[in-house]
Amino acid sequence: MKRWVVGAAVLALMAVLSATGEASHYGTPALPSCGAPASGCGGTHCYTAYQTVQRTVCEYVPVTTTQDVTEVVSVPVTRKENRTETYYETVMENVAQSRTVYRCVQEKQKQQVTVLKPVTEYVEQSYQVAVPFTRTEKQTYQECVPTTRVEKQSYQVTVPVTRVEKQSYQVQVPVTRVEKQTYQIQVPVARVEKQSYTVCVPYTRHVEQTSYSTVYDCVPVTKTACVTDYATVAVPTVAPAPACGGCGTGCGSYSGCGAVASCGVSYQTVPVTRQVAYTENQVVARQVATKYTVAVTEQRMETRTQDVTVTDYKTESRTQDVTVQDWKTETRTQDVTVCDYKTETRTQDVTIVENKLVTKTSTFRCRTAATRPARTRSRSPATSRSSRSRSTSST
Repeated sequence: MKRWVVGAAVLALMAVLSATGEASHYGTPALPSCGAPASGCGGTHCYTAYQTVQRTVCEYVPVTTTQDVTEVVSVPVTRKENRTETYYETVMENVAQSRTVYRCVQEKQKQQVTVLKPVTEYVEQSYQVAVPFTRTEKQTYQECVPTTRVEKQSYQVTVPVTRVEKQSYQVQVPVTRVEKQTYQIQVPVARVEKQSYTVCVPYTRHVEQTSYSTVYDCVPVTKTACVTDYATVAVPTVAPAPACGGCGTGCGSYSGCGAVASCGVSYQTVPVTRQVAYTENQVVARQVATKYTVAVTEQRMETRTQDVTVTDYKTESRTQDVTVQDWKTETRTQDVTVCDYKTETRTQDVTIVENKLVTKTSTFRCRTAATRPARTRSRSPATSRSSRSRSTSST
């Protein structure tokens, strides 16, 4: 129970020290952590302080202006041209050419040829013939016969034996004590300083600019055009005179043979061309200059002064109560069960199987073969070589 109380006290002390370290992280000075035996005490602690600084940010703002711009546009114009085009045409013509052609001509030649002619003759051959016969033999062999017997056999067995002994052991018991400990801490000291800085200050100036635009005007132009009208005109009708030697009553009087007489008037529509003056509006382009004022934003560098809070640190010595934990060695006794082993001799019946060799005799019939010489007469083909001439045709 005492060990549980000491462990709870150590855990509470470690929680207090960790909370103090978190407080020092957010700007409050923290006590040095000296709970562990291996760590050192009295170290320097620093913390981070945040301050608000006013700054001037220069931004570029886009300004949209409207300008008249002259654009040159190319308009396609289609016209017809007469061009001379030269091209080549394929013309087929027959051209006489000479070439050499090889053809096959057959002729007869005499060649010497060797021919093999088969000839049959009798040849006497000798060979061996195997004649089978049977005989009786006796054979001796050995056979392995198993024999069983029982024997007494002794063996050793290891038997476990347990006993209880008193055993002493050592235990590390924690012991706490309170000590006065001196540590140093960094205390912040704030002071105000004058600090100069450079800023970029925008300013606006007005610039006069001129833009040129194209204006199209409609100007009346007097032109002349040819106009074709149709008018009705009276045309006299001419009739041929009658043939010579006869007189008749026609339309008009005859002065003699072959004379022409007019019999009436006809009306025809005839085109009449005349020039007429008319007025046409024509588009004429002209340049117009327009002046306008543009606000241009520029920047200049200025040096300004501001108050800056500077934090310095001075070292102070302080004292605190620190709980130090030591360890004390104690000797304790406990009952331990020890297991020993002893050897015992025991006896058991073992069946032993042995093999004994027994000689036996058996009779069997053996079939063998004996060889004897024999002769035979057979026909064997032979070849004789003869030469003759033959005619062949080659190309």
